[in-house]
Amino acid sequence: MSTLFASLGAVIHSFSSPRSPHRVPVFEANSDPALLAFESEVSSRLEQLRSTDGTGYLSIEWLCQAMEMVLSTHAYAEVFVPNLQHDATNSDRKWTNSFLDNSVKLLDTCVILKEAVAEIKSYCGHLKVALRALEKEPTGEVQLKRCMKALNKCMDALKRRDDAVNYLGHRRTKLENCSSMLRRMGERLNMEDASNGNSCSAIYTAQIITIFVYGLLSSALSLKPRRSLSSISVDGHSSWCFSLINLQQSVKEQIERKKRRGSNAVLEELDMADIAVRKFHDLIQEISHGKSSSEKGIQVLKVTEGSKALQALFMDLQQGIPALESHLENTYRNLLRSRMAFLDMELGS
Repeated sequence: MSTLFASLGAVIHSFSSPRSPHRVPVFEANSDPALLAFESEVSSRLEQLRSTDGTGYLSIEWLCQAMEMVLSTHAYAEVFVPNLQHDATNSDRKWTNSFLDNSVKLLDTCVILKEAVAEIKSYCGHLKVALRALEKEPTGEVQLKRCMKALNKCMDALKRRDDAVNYLGHRRTKLENCSSMLRRMGERLNMEDASNGNSCSAIYTAQIITIFVYGLLSSALSLKPRRSLSSISVDGHSSWCFSLINLQQSVKEQIERKKRRGSNAVLEELDMADIAVRKFHDLIQEISHGKSSSEKGIQVLKVTEGSKALQALFMDLQQGIPALESHLENTYRNLLRSRMAFLDMELGS
C-alpha cells in the first residue's frame, strides 16, 4: 500500500497544458499537522533541487535526486493511506476506474523510458569502441580509421533518431507519444473534484510531483526535442506550489538555452559527450588530410590529449546510466505493486 501513490502520478498531466481552460482544484488552508508537515517536506525537497547549480539541471545525478524525491514524497504520504479507502469509497466511482486505466498506461510509459536509456547505452558502446581503438601506441593510421568508424556510428545514432522524425513528418517519437497520452489522461480527469479529504490532498501533491519528474525524464531522454518542457500550472496555498513553479522555470530556461545552442541531446552528460565526439571526429579527419609527417605528428599528440578528455566524459555517462536504470526500474516496480495494492483494496471493500 505504501506505493499506491506512485501509480497516480500521471493522471493530472493536463494541468501542465497551458491551453486547458480548467484549473487545479484549490485546497482550503488545512490545519492538520500531518498534512502541513508533508507539504513542508515537499517544498523543502523542491528547493533543494532548485539550489543546484544551474548547469547541473538535467544531469544524471540531478535526475536521480528528482526521482528519489518522488519516492520519498510517496513514502511520506503513507500516513494518509488508512483514510484512502474511506475517501475513495465516498468519491465518484469514475475515480477508481480512471486510476486502474491510468496505471496500465504508466507502466507502458516506464517501459518506453527504459528503452530510451537503452539507446544511450548503445551510444556508449560505440564510444567505447572508438576509445579502445586508440589505446595501443603509437597511434597509427589503422587505429585512427577504426576510431573514425566508431565515432561515425556515435553521431549516426543521434542523427538517425532525428532523421526518422523528419522523414515521418507528423509522426512523433515514442517519448512524444507518451507526453500526449499523459496529457489526454489528465484531460479526462481535470474536471473531477480532488478535494475529498486529506488523503486526496496528499495524492494530489504526489501526482503533481510525479508528473513534473516524468516530464523531466521525457525531455532529458529525448534527442533534439521539438517541444519545450511543459509547465505544470498549480494554484493553491501550499508553499510547495511556489517552489515547484520556480524550479520548473529554471529547468525550462536551461532546456531553451540548449535548444538555441543546437544541442543534439538534453541530458547533460550525453550533450557534453556528443560535443566532444564531433570535435574529436573533426580532428581525426583533419589528420587524415595532413600534408606532411611532421604535421601529422603534432596532431597525433592532440589526438592523445583529446582522447583523454573524451574518456573522462565517457566515464561520466557510462557510470551514470546504471543509477538511472535502477531508479526507473524501481519506479516500474512501484507502479506494478501499487496497482495490485489498489486492486486488493477494491476486492476487500
